Amino acid sequence: MTQAHFFSNISLSDYDYDLPAECIAKFPLAERDQSKLLVADALTGRLEHRRFFELPDLLPLKALLICNNTKVISARLHLQKQSGGKVEILCIESAEASPDNAFGLMETDGAVWKCLIGGRVREGMELSKAGLFNGKPLFLSAKILPKTNGETQVRFQWSPQCLPFVAVLETLGQVPLPPYLKRDADESDKVRYQTMYAKQDGSVAAPTAGLHFTDAVFDRLREKSIDIAELTLHVGLGTFKPIESADVADHAMHSERIAVPKDTLNKLLAQLERRKDGGGKMIAVGTTSVRTLETLYWFGVRLAKKDGDARNNNQIMLSQWDSYRLSDGGTLPDASESLKTLVEWAEQHGLSTISGETQLFIAPGYQYALCDGIITNFHQPHSTLILLVATFLGKSLWKKVYDEALQNGYRFLSYGDASLLRRW
Repeated sequence: MTQAHFFSNISLSDYDYDLPAECIAKFPLAERDQSKLLVADALTGRLEHRRFFELPDLLPLKALLICNNTKVISARLHLQKQSGGKVEILCIESAEASPDNAFGLMETDGAVWKCLIGGRVREGMELSKAGLFNGKPLFLSAKILPKTNGETQVRFQWSPQCLPFVAVLETLGQVPLPPYLKRDADESDKVRYQTMYAKQDGSVAAPTAGLHFTDAVFDRLREKSIDIAELTLHVGLGTFKPIESADVADHAMHSERIAVPKDTLNKLLAQLERRKDGGGKMIAVGTTSVRTLETLYWFGVRLAKKDGDARNNNQIMLSQWDSYRLSDGGTLPDASESLKTLVEWAEQHGLSTISGETQLFIAPGYQYALCDGIITNFHQPHSTLILLVATFLGKSLWKKVYDEALQNGYRFLSYGDASLLRRW
């Protein structure tokens, strides 16, 4: 079965819309939870205008919110050539073989990263930058390495060597704001372009649906016995990559690193048990949480079906077409069976965390396995995220939601307003 078969009925023009520049939020609101919240019921088509601080009133009792606790690193560096010229380097991910970026960020004796370069450089060129860390001199050098698989890699060295690379970036780097904001980051972005529950260093873009949460919102959620489960997907620049090919099947989905603790898997299984009595709703905070949850289901399917090289050094590896290929004929395990298979596999291998990479591409025709609801911002035209939303809401409702938001002054993209998409 070819990939074209999966998306043969998708016309990309059906998932496009006109986004005026004035609708893009360039700065966050003064208060995180004062953003607008457009509620869309996928079962009835009903729309409702609320505010984000009202979220606890809109969720069912004993629901489970799944949050991505990744933390944005100060990955944008402005370095100087020996000739005096300026070069911008954006650190994308560690070049080391690791389930997340933590290994490369904690190095103290140099680190090699895959990078995007702004400015003219050549192989072997050395760049540098100096600054102060806790009042003491800090010096960073960067050497341009030969390309590997078409990707530019940079070797970083710094002194004093006792500092981890993440501390060097936090001192000398800037928050890498999305390119469509068309502005440099300021000091406030270090706080506001970060969720309040960010813990795991490694992203070059924020999981922006989580930016609206405050302590007050979490307190009210707990009052309704709504639990929180955390997982990690380190967001890469691929999240901003538009679909440029006329045929959706020709789009190369980006890969991102994920990590899910066994405690979260157990919470998901408990919710699936509650579904038998009509409860157990699971709401993903952001498209990154959606992709991670659904990846867990498909990895369990691959294990259950002994599908190919499902296990690779105890890592999850899900390619762009695996879910569609496995769905094409035959019986699939339900969500509970799949996650139980995954938990058993983790226990057999002594793993406390499931980790790996996902290229999951959610587009119309995909069947959601775990998500009853999605909290998400409003996304760019021609993006894979629009397809993810349209898959959840349906072909006509997603457009109605976006038209409603545009007509009612909603703010779009990373620092914009939010939506609650639900199926209950």
